[in-house]
Amino acid sequence: MTVLRTLLFFSLFSVAGAAATSHRAFAGKIFAFPHLLPSPFTLPAGQLSYGTEVALGITDFFQVGTNILRDAYRIFNANARLCMIDLPAFAFSPFVSFESFNYRHIDSSNPDLRVTSWMPGAVAAFEISQTFALFTGGNVNITKTPLIEQNLTTSALLKGATIQSDLAWAYQAVGYGAAAPKKIKSTEDIEPDRLPKPIRGKHLGNVLSGGVSYDLNYKLFGLGISHHWQGFHLGVHYYPKASKFPLQPIVSGGGSLDL
Repeated sequence: MTVLRTLLFFSLFSVAGAAATSHRAFAGKIFAFPHLLPSPFTLPAGQLSYGTEVALGITDFFQVGTNILRDAYRIFNANARLCMIDLPAFAFSPFVSFESFNYRHIDSSNPDLRVTSWMPGAVAAFEISQTFALFTGGNVNITKTPLIEQNLTTSALLKGATIQSDLAWAYQAVGYGAAAPKKIKSTEDIEPDRLPKPIRGKHLGNVLSGGVSYDLNYKLFGLGISHHWQGFHLGVHYYPKASKFPLQPIVSGGGSLDL
């Protein structure tokens, strides 16, 4: 019921429309489509995206946001991300998150203890081939309140120091297919009128992604899979040893507004 309630909650934010991802993804890259890790790309300046996360591009390489799923469960949070490196085959972005929560809100059997944490980290994306990308990243957890690691009712929503890795496969990538020129790697340098119909428009096609994670504080291993359609992302990340809510749904679609 909890998973169903969460899916229904996020369906209110998932509006059909353009995907709320960086404009750089339209160049034919798949760095904008990881599974659970944040993308190393950022929103363009003045663009507001909404979905699982609400984010705002402050500049073309810096954005701020909040994760609505965690907010809904009273794990109040904010994050900021800076795109430092954006190369054709590699991208890198440091980020920092802030969150405040009470263990009692995770489960009534937990201690009444509020934790406030800063979680700096980074994500890197590597182009394995024209249709595959590997993402690696993680974060540390900095807090003055000692984290409870023993005899705790854990949840997929709890997050400590974490290491993660994702793999994305663009199986209907722009520039590929029978009607597309064989050597097209990007649509940036091609006039729109000369593009074959199947690859016209600002989208990458369908992307399948998956990944694994491990929380060093709460000793939680997770794995999952998700799918990116144009304008919609649906997936799940599963934590087998989580005491409560072991499934973390990933539902986003939303769209974007230019402010």
